[in-house]
Amino acid sequence: MALFSFARKPTPSSSEGSPKPFAFFRAGLSPQGMTANKPILVFENVFKFFKRDQPTLKDINFTVERGEFVFVTGPSGAGKSTLIQLVHRRQTVDEGRILFCGRDISRLTADSIPYLRRNLGIVFQDFKVVNHWTVFENVAIALEILEMPVRLVRSRVAEALERVGLKGKGEQITGTLSGGEQQRVAVARAIVTEPALLLADEPTGNLDPALALDILTLFEEIHATGTTVLFATHDHTLLEQRPHRIVYIDDGNLKEARRGLSDWKRNPVEPTQSHAIAARSRTEDSTALTPIERGFAPTFG
Repeated sequence: MALFSFARKPTPSSSEGSPKPFAFFRAGLSPQGMTANKPILVFENVFKFFKRDQPTLKDINFTVERGEFVFVTGPSGAGKSTLIQLVHRRQTVDEGRILFCGRDISRLTADSIPYLRRNLGIVFQDFKVVNHWTVFENVAIALEILEMPVRLVRSRVAEALERVGLKGKGEQITGTLSGGEQQRVAVARAIVTEPALLLADEPTGNLDPALALDILTLFEEIHATGTTVLFATHDHTLLEQRPHRIVYIDDGNLKEARRGLSDWKRNPVEPTQSHAIAARSRTEDSTALTPIERGFAPTFG
């Protein structure tokens, strides 16, 4: 299983030619210096192509402020995972730029990318845990790679496991746990370093509805401590349950609803920063379908 790389020590080639590694921004702490008034994440005129002349993402512009909880949703294959992967540099932009705490991550050298990822917690649909390792080992690896002292690793892992509801299960073999518990192990690994930004790429996709709601609630509890959350999902039930900001991707374009689905029905499209999405007036009909019944796609007149 391939885990993302994290730098152990600074190298002279890191940080776009600077000798300094990428700065470390912890969750819940007030930023200092030049980053103090900057959003945590900004997409500026971002394009991503996998096929020539068919952009998966078209001129994407949006900003995530510190402490926000944002759903990223849309049809299967719309580009939700691509957007998440651009943030942690598994993919790179073809045009435009992405700023993390004011820093253009699209320009980072290969040596600097691990330092960027120190600031990110990443949770995947397929968990990406090592089944024959213990729960403790799966979570501790994120701290051991950073060469933290053993005593600190033990205390931080114990705290993370308690936060995700796995207190006392550190010595269990991860592969013997249920799917919901394995996803909690993945969440614990993602938050144990206290990242400033938590990225969730369809984290409930393999779970039943009740467990999916439990995992969403867990992310909300983490968010309440000051962590910014970007949560990609196609599960409309989760969107119905919570009034978080929604970023909707379809056919490469981005639309927003600032206050969840209730706001979507009143104001389904917000223009992006670089261009307005052409939208004709909707027919105001009391019998109109809800966004969920329409498959969450806005209907124009």
